[in-house]
Parts: sequence; structure tokens; C-alpha cells
Amino acid sequence: MTLTEENAALHEGREPIIRLVDIRKSYQMGDVVSQVLQGISFDIYPGEYVCIMGPSGCGKSTLLNVLGCLDQPTSGDYFLGGENVATLNDDDLSAARNRNLGFIFQSYNLIQQLTVLENIAVPMYYGGADDALMRRTAEKLARRVGLEHRMNHKPNELSGGQQQ
Repeated sequence: MTLTEENAALHEGREPIIRLVDIRKSYQMGDVVSQVLQGISFDIYPGEYVCIMGPSGCGKSTLLNVLGCLDQPTSGDYFLGGENVATLNDDDLSAARNRNLGFIFQSYNLIQQLTVLENIAVPMYYGGADDALMRRTAEKLARRVGLEHRMNHKPNELSGGQQQ
């Protein structure tokens, strides 16, 4: 049994949360076209942990930007939660991203005008949670990562590690 057959048997009857089919991404810089992603295909199932590794410049960040719906592939199909992301409008894409993805960006991307609690609550706000639930959940998450004494601080009042 091959690894592909073994993986198919393991996930029989389950739908992947992410499915990439022949994803390609190129950038044009003047007369030069740079092929960054060349035929990437794989599935990620709920509960799986995946590591994307490779040398500098091989396309890891580009692939993560495509996976996070921050950039679109030049060609190929990307299914997120069973939906082809190419067919989604901006609102539906935001909703699909909120339902199915979570990120920790290398540069944090915190909203400087918001407190720790408010930054934590942003995805819940877009998910339609009520204020009381957002506050309880944000407080619980802040405590879980040791920020209970910093909940009302702004990002510029935190260390780099605390921001992350």
C-alpha cells in the first residue's frame, strides 16, 4: 500500500478542510515571470497538523498567503471547508476564513488602537458573537497565555513576545 493509498484509507468518508489541486502562482516582474508555486496538490483534514518546510525563497510564504486567502493562485483549485474560494465574494471569503482558519502572523498584525481584549475579540465579532460571549472568551484566552494583567493595554505597551 502506498502512502497516498494509506492516507486515503485513513480518511475514507471524511472531507478535507483544505484541498489544493494543481495550485500554481507566478509573479511578473518586468519581462521576467517567476514561477513560485508549481503544481501544489494536497489535502488537510480536520485535526491534522501540517508543517510547511523548505529553504528561503522556495515559496513557503506564498503558499501560506494562498492558504490564508490573502493571495490568489494564478491557476488551480483551492477548496476551503468544501467551498471553492475562487467563487466566493469578499464577504463569503471572510466568513469562510473566519470559520476555518487561524493564523499567527510573523509580524503580529495587531490593531494598534485596540486593547489586548479587543484584538482577541476581533474574529469573534466578525463571527457574529454577542458582546458578553466575546468578553468572556477573550478574557479566558488572555489568561491562558499569561496576559491577564495586560488585557486593557494597547499593542505598543506590550513586549514582542506578548504581542505574539
